[in-house]
Amino acid sequence: MKKLTCVVLGYGDRGERYSDYARVEKDELEIVGVIDPNPVRRESAKDKFSLREDMLFNSLEDFFKKGVKCDFVINATMDELHYATAMALLDKGYNILLEKPVTANPKELLDIKNKAEERGLKVVVCHVLRYTPFYSTIKNIIDSGKIGKVVSLQLNEHVWYGHFVNAYVRGKWNNEKACGSGLLLAKCCHDTDLICWLNNITEPVAVSSFGSKGFFTEENAPKGSAKRCHECTVENCMFNAKKFEIEKNFCPMYTWGKIQKPLEEITDQEKEEFLKTSSYGECVFKTDMDIVDRQCVSVNFKNGSIATLNLVGGTSAAGRHIHAVCEYGEIVGYVEQNKILLRVFDKENICFSEEEIDFSASVDLTKEDNSIGGHYGGDYYIMRDLIRFLNGEPTSSATTVISDSISGHMVVYCAEKSRKTATVVGVKDFENDFIS
Repeated sequence: MKKLTCVVLGYGDRGERYSDYARVEKDELEIVGVIDPNPVRRESAKDKFSLREDMLFNSLEDFFKKGVKCDFVINATMDELHYATAMALLDKGYNILLEKPVTANPKELLDIKNKAEERGLKVVVCHVLRYTPFYSTIKNIIDSGKIGKVVSLQLNEHVWYGHFVNAYVRGKWNNEKACGSGLLLAKCCHDTDLICWLNNITEPVAVSSFGSKGFFTEENAPKGSAKRCHECTVENCMFNAKKFEIEKNFCPMYTWGKIQKPLEEITDQEKEEFLKTSSYGECVFKTDMDIVDRQCVSVNFKNGSIATLNLVGGTSAAGRHIHAVCEYGEIVGYVEQNKILLRVFDKENICFSEEEIDFSASVDLTKEDNSIGGHYGGDYYIMRDLIRFLNGEPTSSATTVISDSISGHMVVYCAEKSRKTATVVGVKDFENDFIS
């Protein structure tokens, strides 16, 4: 198998996770360059991958001027930059590993798909949950026919309060206009993708959704609270920025990213000063957050099967749960537990047998650097699959070329239209509006 070369566009948390595959599987991948406007991130990548100074780029334009050749580019830019950067990379002839969501705009999604097909290039979307042992096992069971076709899929995602506050209340994904994505697209296009992938013998035809911002609102702010935490006199607020961001240090890669220093070198005094002017120092009930903190989605499929998704932000613990009901059995599991319960109907004895499948031991991420073990191993396995895909070798059923990402994105778009208009939205009618 040929060792591939890669340039990273956007060396933030996701770009770093994917590129770390080159540190673990050194015979398969080499990082040859990085593109990021942040000098601290460029320097970090330079040290980690022993990059030459002339392979560190401040912008995509500088990268194009250099005429660098590589097998693919990891595009881990912010959501609102995906379209322009992906189209530019395709114009220049680069294969892409593109972070999800592809884009908040349906026409842009189809434009990228069409451009890749016209140029004969590969765009693989980072639906990393497909690649985990947990979900890939569920997919294999369903595809085997052992328990028949899908009747109903029930998925839940609970977003832990530390993550939710730092990403979606105070963080850079808290405003749909500013970041280009609502909560459902930014956080749960993983889950809508799973719904469509696990049931891909059919296709979604109609979507409905309800949701709102019900907790992180000014009405719920403690009496007498200030706009910024450092000016507030309210005692025992669990969201007080000094306690939440400095003492607990939840999600530091989000909170301190704009301070132009490596995380481990930032002092508490510098953090306190940063919180005085940053959104991370604002009262969680008084930010410019305009996204929902809870939403439910219902999907009707062409063959009559159904699916539901419940998303809740700010929960005590993170968790994804699935209950797949098929014609002759069921699959139940929490991904954090790395095991599922399989129930199979015994037609002869007219009863169900139960089997617990534990595949936690199959996740071998204890090598030189386990930072790519995120998303329950999905960050590692998507890179392994990608290397084989670009080498023309057999891959898993999870391989997500952009054409296979369309349905999951369309479910999100339709859900958001349904939520905002209080209507049931037909998927084909919605999609056809964006096909020229």
